[in-house]
Amino acid sequence: MSVLAIDIGSSRIKALLAGWDGRLTEVRSARTPRRNAEPGEASYPVDEVVAAVERLIVEASVFHDDAIDTLVFSCLGTAMAPIAADGQPLAPALAPDDRRPRADPRGLDSLGLNHDELRHRTGSDPAVPSFLWHAWWWRSVHPEVLDRTHRFRSLRGCLMARLCGADVEDHSWASRTMLYDLDAGDWSSPIIEAVGLSAELFPPLAPSTVALSIDPDTAQRLGLASDARAVLGAMDNGCAHLGASGPGQAGLVDIVGTYEHLAGAASLDVARAILQDAGGVIHAYPLDGRYIVMTRVLLGELLRVISQRADRELGTLLDGLSAEPTGSTVAADPGAVTAELDAGRPPAEVLQGVLESAAATLAGFADAWSAQGLTAEPVTVVGGGAAHPTVLQLKAALLGRSLVTLTSDEAAAIGALRLAAMGVRGATETEAGQLFADPVAQTITPPATVMARQSEGRHVS
Repeated sequence: MSVLAIDIGSSRIKALLAGWDGRLTEVRSARTPRRNAEPGEASYPVDEVVAAVERLIVEASVFHDDAIDTLVFSCLGTAMAPIAADGQPLAPALAPDDRRPRADPRGLDSLGLNHDELRHRTGSDPAVPSFLWHAWWWRSVHPEVLDRTHRFRSLRGCLMARLCGADVEDHSWASRTMLYDLDAGDWSSPIIEAVGLSAELFPPLAPSTVALSIDPDTAQRLGLASDARAVLGAMDNGCAHLGASGPGQAGLVDIVGTYEHLAGAASLDVARAILQDAGGVIHAYPLDGRYIVMTRVLLGELLRVISQRADRELGTLLDGLSAEPTGSTVAADPGAVTAELDAGRPPAEVLQGVLESAAATLAGFADAWSAQGLTAEPVTVVGGGAAHPTVLQLKAALLGRSLVTLTSDEAAAIGALRLAAMGVRGATETEAGQLFADPVAQTITPPATVMARQSEGRHVS
């Protein structure tokens, strides 16, 4: 028997097939369906996403001799679709980068919510896109849709409903919405009601390891084992941290994508202390008793903009970078990048400055992590932008810490596989990590000059 981990990302859906002996068999992928029909719109049509996932499941089952008896999910955060009482989507799920809710001049300030209280209760920054913004937008702009809404569901939640007839989300995903109370470990009725919604619109919450039976007819249609189950899984960043953590690997994980996140898992008190020192966000971890705390910088999208303006492939631009810090500074912000390019600064210099500024932000977070007495070296780097050698060397120099990369570059899917092993096979966290391991591919150390300067600083009285 085999297990299929499905990682629903903002631009790609990946399906990682593995045997229960721990062998990673193959990865299949498809574009995540997106809709951009209106100005500022970025949304996910639910039926198209479900169909894309089902095609990947069928492909994996058809071209693999061993029957698939378990599915498990990793899913991007924020996006929730309004669902009618008959289970049909009433509208697409808004993506994190949908600009329409934030373009409305009324904004969240009209709700009278205290931003400091929101940060403490939810662990999130009100300025960061979240479903709180989307919920307010549905109530304010499209009440006719809201009046017909029975539930809001994530894309993963929609799949669990189709596969298992279940109405459920996990804590890690719910905590990304900014409608979740970290202390209570549940949806926050006061925040939901402040937006003008009912808490009944949001599904019950369950652990990420919960396994539910897939409808037998659906299993047969998809080519799965007749007794196949679906494990709930978790938010993608939580899965990525879980999948990148293991013996000899980092407590800190650098997750590189559209946004770059430096993340670690800790108790809630420690997470809040780090947040106070270095900024960022806190979410519930896929496993009980911990919380993922992370800082983030907008990086992937900025690199794309610089590449387009230079009319050169990003890889070519990265090849021309200095692996040694230059002291160049360009804020990792769309406005700052555009202003520098419009002023005629060479794209290669802007790129160098953005990468050095982003690394400085990550270094501040790593220092706050160390100040709590937690292990901050090596830092495990995962994601699509993780592999370029010059970027890795530059980052190691600016963080002043060793970095490691992993063999598969599928940390989120591997984290989901570990959740499946715990949910279906009763494995402990350690056993699941040993079963679905992702060996270190390479280690990048900071230059000797950087380490010497740090050593001198530690010995100054």
